[in-house]
Amino acid sequence: MGMENQAIAAIARTQHGLFTRSQARAVGLKDRTLDTRVSNNIYERVLPEVFGLPGADTWHRRVTAAVLSVGEPAAASHMTAAYLWELTDSRPDLVEVTCRRHFRVRRGTASVHESKDLIPTDIVSIDGVAVTSAVRTIVDLGASASLGTVARCLDKGLRDMTFSLDGIQRFVKRVGRPGRTGVGTIRLLLEERLAWAGLTESALEDAFRSLIDLTGLSMPHPQVEVRDQSGAFVGRFDFAYPDRRVLIELDSERWHMDSEAFQRDREKQNRAHALGWTVYRFTWQQIRHEPDHVVGTLAYVSA
Repeated sequence: MGMENQAIAAIARTQHGLFTRSQARAVGLKDRTLDTRVSNNIYERVLPEVFGLPGADTWHRRVTAAVLSVGEPAAASHMTAAYLWELTDSRPDLVEVTCRRHFRVRRGTASVHESKDLIPTDIVSIDGVAVTSAVRTIVDLGASASLGTVARCLDKGLRDMTFSLDGIQRFVKRVGRPGRTGVGTIRLLLEERLAWAGLTESALEDAFRSLIDLTGLSMPHPQVEVRDQSGAFVGRFDFAYPDRRVLIELDSERWHMDSEAFQRDREKQNRAHALGWTVYRFTWQQIRHEPDHVVGTLAYVSA
């Protein structure tokens, strides 16, 4: 096998067991020798010009193969990148890749996007996979995903501090141009979130804020601390209209199943009542399926 085999093994270890024909040539392996080893099942052909050491067919390996198949610079992108960045828990079946070459094709379960503004600094590595940067991922996502999906990924990334609104704005300023897909969607969402008073701590709170924003009601302050006359901490509430002494708590399914959390919240709520606050509680089901009830309840206190 020789030194070139060791070199290929070293390359493959960093790429989920994969290497390209050009990488094999670079370490001295001739095309005829590579093809012979494929015929002898020493290596396997994964995609045209992409080969692998025998191993498990994992999702990360399939993504890496798609990236390697289109040359450099290239990276996993769109929903594939969103999953790698943990902006979504839903792992996509379709692998999406972005490259600079005019190679807009669909190969099996992979879709390749062309980009005129992809540069090396837009590409990072996550778990051994080349992937678009977090800010590029959320902007590109607007070109292929629904507005709701982009909004959920954006809010998840902001809560986890994967990116910041300022960072996204700087990227949009760099790539924004007429016809640049994804920019319009993210600009709309950025404007909406910059108008909000702060960040939320859960998807439930994001859904609540989106509902309030759509109705035209004034946006309540998020994550408000209440203290008693002596300054002692009473509790932190999801939202509040402080000038009207109104507090809003949102209850998830998990909250209903946690008896200790239930007890703590009741004690917190009772102490707030004693201080002259009114507390409204809404569930996930009400926000999702009874939005008129939520809006109607808050209409007079938010005016």
